[in-house]
Amino acid sequence: MKSHFYKLLLAGTLLTSGNIYAQTAIQANRNVSKITLVQAVEIALQNNISVKQSQVQVQNNDLLLRQAKFNRLPSASSNISESFSFGRSLNPFTNSYDSQNINYNNIGVNASVILFNGSLLKNNIIQNDINLKASQLDLQAMKESISLQVVLAYLNILSAEDQLSIAQSQTEITKLQIERTTKLVNAGSLPQSNVLDLKAQLANEETTVVNNQTILDLNKLTLIQLLNDRSITDVQPERVSVPIPNSQSYDASIAQIYDIAQLNQPVVKAADLRILSAAKGVDIARAGLLPVLSLNGSISANQSNAQKSTRVDGTKDNYLGDVVFQGQTIPLVIKQPNYVSGETIGYFDQLNNTQNKVFGLNLNIPIFSKFQNKTRIAQANLQKINAEFEAQKTRLTLRQNIEQAYVNLTNAAKRFDALTVQVQALEESFRAADSKFNAGAIDYVSYSLQKTNLDKAKANQVQAKYDFVFRTKILDYYQNKPLTF
Repeated sequence: MKSHFYKLLLAGTLLTSGNIYAQTAIQANRNVSKITLVQAVEIALQNNISVKQSQVQVQNNDLLLRQAKFNRLPSASSNISESFSFGRSLNPFTNSYDSQNINYNNIGVNASVILFNGSLLKNNIIQNDINLKASQLDLQAMKESISLQVVLAYLNILSAEDQLSIAQSQTEITKLQIERTTKLVNAGSLPQSNVLDLKAQLANEETTVVNNQTILDLNKLTLIQLLNDRSITDVQPERVSVPIPNSQSYDASIAQIYDIAQLNQPVVKAADLRILSAAKGVDIARAGLLPVLSLNGSISANQSNAQKSTRVDGTKDNYLGDVVFQGQTIPLVIKQPNYVSGETIGYFDQLNNTQNKVFGLNLNIPIFSKFQNKTRIAQANLQKINAEFEAQKTRLTLRQNIEQAYVNLTNAAKRFDALTVQVQALEESFRAADSKFNAGAIDYVSYSLQKTNLDKAKANQVQAKYDFVFRTKILDYYQNKPLTF
C-alpha cells in the first residue's frame, strides 16, 4: 500500500507540472506565425548572414572584373606646382640671378596607354570573369545548403508534432483505462492496486508528453534561428503530404545520381572554374617575361612674375674691346638696342607662350629580375595543381555523400517497413492484453509492457518515416530537383 501511495503521489506531481508547463507554453505562444515550407526557405535565404556574405563576395568580384576591363583604358594625370624664392634668386627665364622675390608656377598633363604587355590585361579580365562566375556558384551552393537545413528543421517539427500527438493519444487511452478499471474496482472485480498502477503509468506518459513538447519547442527554435527574423517568435509549419516510405530502391542508382550531380552541383562547377582561373594565373605570371610597350604623352607650361614684357628705348654702345689695326689701337664699339623691362606678362599669355608638348614610345624589356618572374610562374603552376586537387576532393566528397545518403535512404525505408509490421503486431497484442487486463487475466506489469512497446514502436515508426523523407530530399537535391513538396 505504501508503494501504491508513492506512485499516486508521483502521478499527481507530474500531472500538475505537466499542466503548468502546458499553460506556460500556451501563454508564451499566443502570437504564432503560420508558415509554409516555401515561405520558410525564402525568409531564411533573405536573412541568412552567410548568404549575405556570399552576395558581398559576388559584388566584390564584379567590381574586380570591371576594374580589369577599365585597366585597358589610358591613364592620365595632371600636376601643378608653385614655388617662391626670396632674396637673390635665379630668374628661370634669363638664367641669371636677380635681386627680387620670384614665384614660379608649372602645370602639366601626362597620359599613357599600354599597347602590349604579353596579354596580361586580357588574361586578367578572363581570370576575374571566371572568379565572378565561381563566386556566383558559391552563392548558389550556400543558398541550397541553407534551404536543405530549413527542410530538415521543418520536417523535424512535423515529426515532433506527430510524436507528441501519439504520446497525447496514449495518455487519453490510459485515462479511459483508468475510468474502466475504477468502475471494476468499485464493483469489486479488480483490486485497488490496478488503478494506482494505471495512474502511475499515466504520470510517466504525461512526462513523455512534456519531453516531446520540449523536443518540439527546440525544433521550432532551430527553424526560428534559421529564419533569423526578430518579428517571428514562434512558428506553426503548415502540414505537408509526405510520401509513404517503401523498401524499393530509389528511382536512380548511385552512379546515375552522381553523374547528374557532378554536372549540376554548384560546388563542382565552382571547383572546375577555379582550375581555369588558376590556369589564367599561369599565363599572367608568364607575361612578366615579355616586354611592355606603352605610348606616353605630356603637355606642360609655366608662369612666373619674373617674365616681363620688354621695349626698345633707343640704342646703347656696347664696348667689346680694342683691336690693333695697322699699328693703331682702335676701340671696338657696337650699337645695340636698349631693352627696357615692362610689366609682367599675363598669366594665360605666359602659359600659351611656354607650352611644351611631348609624345613618345616606351619599351620596357625585362632582362634579369632576380628570378622573381620564374618564382611567380612556379607558384602559379602550384596553385593550378592545388585547384585540380580541390576539384578532385570536391567530387570525391560528393560521391561519398551520395553513397551515404543512398544507404541511409534504403535503411530508413527498410526500418519503416519493419516498424510498420511491428506496430501492427503490437496493436493486436495490446488489444488482447487490454481485454485480459480488464478481465483480470493478466497483471499490470504484463499490460504495461505491451503498451510501452507499442508506444515506442509508434514513435520509432514516425521517426523512420520522416528520416526517409529527408534522405529522399537529399538525393533529390543532388539531382537538381526542387526541395519543396
